Amino acid sequence: MNIEVSRITSKGQITIPKAIRERLNLAEGDKVAFIEDETGKIIIIKSSAIALREFLDSMSKEVQAKGITEKELLDDLEQVREEMWNGRKE
Repeated sequence: MNIEVSRITSKGQITIPKAIRERLNLAEGDKVAFIEDETGKIIIIKSSAIALREFLDSMSKEVQAKGITEKELLDDLEQVREEMWNGRKE
């Protein structure tokens, strides 16, 4: 576990330490989300990761509801990848 410390300014702003910005691949203008988990811990993630996580969660629920196996899903993804790749060559 790595701990970084930052101060809160009078305007409620904080500077995200450089080591954390680098690990999260954050750049000026990026948005971050602060998520409180069930234990009260605050998790900071790049907001694009939220969209991806929500998409993956919704896909997971749909796959489970339809009874699609992991192998079927991976086979379908491979087929789509091949079709996309072949489409680029034409």
